[in-house]
Amino acid sequence: MNTLNKLFCVSLFGFALLLASCGTTDNRLFAVKRNELYGFVNAKGDTVINCKYISCYTDTIERIGFVGNEKGQIECFNKKGEFLFYVYNLDYGLDEIREGYFRIIDEDGLIGYADSLGNVVIKPQYKYATSFEGGKAEVTDRLKKVTVGSEKDGYCTWESHDWFFITPDGKRVESK
Repeated sequence: MNTLNKLFCVSLFGFALLLASCGTTDNRLFAVKRNELYGFVNAKGDTVINCKYISCYTDTIERIGFVGNEKGQIECFNKKGEFLFYVYNLDYGLDEIREGYFRIIDEDGLIGYADSLGNVVIKPQYKYATSFEGGKAEVTDRLKKVTVGSEKDGYCTWESHDWFFITPDGKRVESK
């Protein structure tokens, strides 16, 4: 009888696992490359994001993913394939997540912040903004392009005399 009870319990447990796995669906998106362009498909192989992007920064989208378009912009999508926003583009790729946030940019070039889940936490409104460090980011509403050195051998930088600090909820705080 003891062996029969064990066998029954093991069978019941196995059946419960089988039922539990039947209701589980894989809602991730997977990067694909077709004709040298990137897009994303679901677990069934259905195209969710068309293959029209020249670069791909995410191989699997569990929450958000990133691709580069032909204009040099980095686009962020959610796992439903919905465009969320453009990501601040560094010389070497997309902005890094620091303290749970990264910079985003709108069509007018204004900078804001999103969290690592793809939620916009501070809408784009600043001419320039740094990454968060120590719970603060330095931002400005006024910016001027300045050439350093000669036109031929110099470089361009940005200058502002109106810097201030904000917290992740967008509140102004005292400097360092």
